Amino acid sequence: MSETSKFIDILEPRKGECGVFRFMSKAWYPKRTQTLDKINSPQDIKDAAAASLYMEAIIEAESSKTGASKESLRQEVLQHIEEIALDKKMHVIRWTGIVALKVAFKMNIGIYVNEPAVLKVKSTMGNNPVLFLPTHRSYADFCILTYLCYHYDIELPAVAAGTDFYSMAVIGQLLREMCAFYIRRTLAGAPLYAATLKQYVRTLVAKHAAPIEFFLEGTRSRSNKSLPPKYGMLSMSLMPLFARELADVTVVPVNISYDRLMEQRPYAYELLGVPKPKETTKGLIKWISSLNGHFGNMYINFGDPISVQEYLKQIPYSDESLKPIELQTLSPEQFNQVQDVADYVVGQQQANSVATISNLLALVLMESLMTQRALPYEEVVVEVERMIKVLRSLGATVFEDDVRKNVDRVLVVQDKSWTLDKDRRLRIISSEVIDVTDELKNKMKGHTLKAETMVNAIPIIQVQMYVNPMLHYLVPSALISVIVQRGPHTRDELARHYRRLRKLLRHEFFHTEKTEEKTFQDAFEYCVSNDVVAVCGEQVSVGGSEGARLRALLARAVWPALTSLLLCADVCTELQTIEQNQALKLVQKRAESGPYHPYCLSLDSATHCLQGLVLAGALTREKQIKSTSYHLVPAVMAECRALVASVLPAFTVDFGAANPVMLDCRVKSHL
Repeated sequence: MSETSKFIDILEPRKGECGVFRFMSKAWYPKRTQTLDKINSPQDIKDAAAASLYMEAIIEAESSKTGASKESLRQEVLQHIEEIALDKKMHVIRWTGIVALKVAFKMNIGIYVNEPAVLKVKSTMGNNPVLFLPTHRSYADFCILTYLCYHYDIELPAVAAGTDFYSMAVIGQLLREMCAFYIRRTLAGAPLYAATLKQYVRTLVAKHAAPIEFFLEGTRSRSNKSLPPKYGMLSMSLMPLFARELADVTVVPVNISYDRLMEQRPYAYELLGVPKPKETTKGLIKWISSLNGHFGNMYINFGDPISVQEYLKQIPYSDESLKPIELQTLSPEQFNQVQDVADYVVGQQQANSVATISNLLALVLMESLMTQRALPYEEVVVEVERMIKVLRSLGATVFEDDVRKNVDRVLVVQDKSWTLDKDRRLRIISSEVIDVTDELKNKMKGHTLKAETMVNAIPIIQVQMYVNPMLHYLVPSALISVIVQRGPHTRDELARHYRRLRKLLRHEFFHTEKTEEKTFQDAFEYCVSNDVVAVCGEQVSVGGSEGARLRALLARAVWPALTSLLLCADVCTELQTIEQNQALKLVQKRAESGPYHPYCLSLDSATHCLQGLVLAGALTREKQIKSTSYHLVPAVMAECRALVASVLPAFTVDFGAANPVMLDCRVKSHL
């Protein structure tokens, strides 16, 4: 794993107004991703996509099917291309960079980059297209990678953006001129648009000399953990490789971590079902103007570049290979390979995550909350150092040089959420009392929660957001630990129960199936070597007193997810057939009424648990046009429910104002 000394702050040299202007106006000669006969302009790429043999075939088929004239369909295709396509205006990019840097300095941001990893990626460029596939945690992700490329003299990436921005006055065109291209949220019911998008992306990959950047997860992760990948954009991007139009495509996993998420408060509300406000230019300007104070550091870690040709070893031939290159589409076997690549990339994003002091403090704070004991500052520092050792022993990259100095820095960064009280004990600041309007109640996606519930839940969920990115390190060992807690097991029994729980939680804690055997083996060895479990002959049982603190940490790590899973299983068992929105409301209602971790109120978590029950065969899913229903498979559900109930840790915690870790600073606000 990367050493902390490899991370440098690429904003530090820009401090001072002259430094910003001089840097953004410098002569710039970027490294391109591939050598082409000619450098295609944005207009060249649009023209090539519109004039392709594939689009002619689509127009011919659509004309025969609908009776529309070919000329009218061609005009529609051109309109779609204008909606989708990127532009590039260097003067816009330079002036926007100046403004963005001034905003960054106002927010006291540092952008720490694993420089050797970036230079390694840059050194491989020049032979074939490159796909940058970063994690997606914030709207800032797009700007950060574009700035990084400018800083390291890499051609600016073409970035896939949602049409939410396209419809925003001024901003939509501004982003387009900064190399954004736009994609609708859904392609259903628009076959000509879907075909145009596929051909534009395919042409962009094959004929553009810049990286292509998109987010595999498809949306920002409100929970701050990895989401299962979406395969559409990657399928389109790899089509030229499968059609042998290209010799190779390089994929670069990128992890972006934050000391403080700019959207952490809105995310907490969205997880509880409060709808996201519509993106508007006015709203964006208002949001940017509110960004003052300390937002801490961002950390960018590039994974090793992946040659898709080498990773797949062999790209299978299919009947599609008999068609002209431009008319070929993905075969089912090739689509399976796309899924394999996508899953692997998400795994590499996780492997390259950076454990920040915010993550470490959140782990300490959550443990403090669940033991109902506010820790003095000196003990907090000691506990952070313990968490560093735990995470490093599990393979994590930890960004820290001076623990005490960084703890002090992050307490300033997170001063609206966590603070030291007058006795210098670390505490969570309670949320304001929320006055939920009738209009908002009608728009709520889940159960309408009580004001008191939200006051307690919002700040704790915000802490959990910084715990979540570390859970992929803890969960494999945690599941082994909680399984063994219920009694001795043989190694085979342990592995069988582990695999079932991992499948049930695959959407909540995404992992790559191909590497699960090794993950289990590594986690088992970790548990044995740290006295979490003990092996005596054929039996695996609970370890001794030396592993007690680690067992408690591991149990707390999986408690919210296992609780949500059990609540989902109970609701679906009782109703047998249930529509998804109804299931989410009932799960949330039960989570509110019981002594559960506030993260169990998360609609994202409940949705992931329902998907896990489908994956495990305990539910079947029926998708309609506007809704999704689940149907019970009684025997399988009974087995799954019994397993989850038997391993669920037993904690009794008051998550309300009586918990000594909660600091009551409430005022009233409106939503």
